[in-house]
Amino acid sequence: MTPVTQGNQPDLDQPATIYTVAERAGVSHQTVSRYLKGESLRPRNRERVEQALSALNYQVNAEARALATKKARRIGAFVFDIDDWAPQRIVAGATEAAREAGYMLDILRVDPHDAQSIGDAVRLMNRTTLAGAVVISPSDPVLERLHLDRLKVPYVVEAESVLSPGDDRALEHPFAAVVAHLADLGHEHFFHVGGPPTWLAARNRRSAYREVLARRGLHNCGETAGDWGAAAGYEAMASYPLEEAPTAIVAASDQLALGVLFWLAEHGVRVPDDVSVTGYDGIVDAAYYWPPLTTVAADFARMGRNTVLELLAHPGTGERQDLGLPVGRLVPRASTGRPGAGFNRA
Repeated sequence: MTPVTQGNQPDLDQPATIYTVAERAGVSHQTVSRYLKGESLRPRNRERVEQALSALNYQVNAEARALATKKARRIGAFVFDIDDWAPQRIVAGATEAAREAGYMLDILRVDPHDAQSIGDAVRLMNRTTLAGAVVISPSDPVLERLHLDRLKVPYVVEAESVLSPGDDRALEHPFAAVVAHLADLGHEHFFHVGGPPTWLAARNRRSAYREVLARRGLHNCGETAGDWGAAAGYEAMASYPLEEAPTAIVAASDQLALGVLFWLAEHGVRVPDDVSVTGYDGIVDAAYYWPPLTTVAADFARMGRNTVLELLAHPGTGERQDLGLPVGRLVPRASTGRPGAGFNRA
């Protein structure tokens, strides 16, 4: 038996369109289009359109609506070194801020070591309808090669304040807290295992380290600069020609500190009995290093949130935006103690 249908009953197997909505509401399709754009309608027509949209379970195509209204609801994000803890947390904060504001964060992962990937990044981003873009944790060389001036939408570069030598604000940087913690324990001889100098974050941590030592009259036994990872921390210990025996080693990241701890264990140097070791980042695994690592739990998610909020509030001009200094809290653990005998490779 052939089923009997009533006239004008919608085919629920087919997605509704503005034309079927218009027919259901008894208005023109131009009226439905105006409603979807957020334009003013007569109260009676607005009510009819809303009832028809609900009855037909009309699904708004966000991309099409963005094109129609000239207001995109997507934010592009250039992301590098996403396998590292800090960029992961920054992206998480940016994603949350975008979602709360009614936007979706589109992530474009760019290989910082691949010139082709960097060169194509802006071109690929320009293919998408965006409200704007954010650039997460770029190194100086990557930022120079991105050619952001070719980007067709406003953008903001996630960046903390730049600390100059002798800048009083260096003492407000969370990295200063871990150096001060060691000084309060009585340490006077320090060694800094630093991050890559092409990263503003690494330069600021070094500035905070130097400023605390200078203000307290403490001795800097030496500094290194390398990658953020554990291998770089191990290599720094193996190759740097220490002339003195530091009692405190201040690493610029928790991963660097892991490499330092591994080298010290290999060479029979006791932590913290002979030397204290600290990190920075606050990665979850730092609590399970041996010994558990004293660190600073940096609020990287906050940096991501602030970057997106800055974009939405004040669309960028293409320059680094000064988003202030990072925020973090000292997490003392068993890797730090009173000064010991120190160590010396010789």
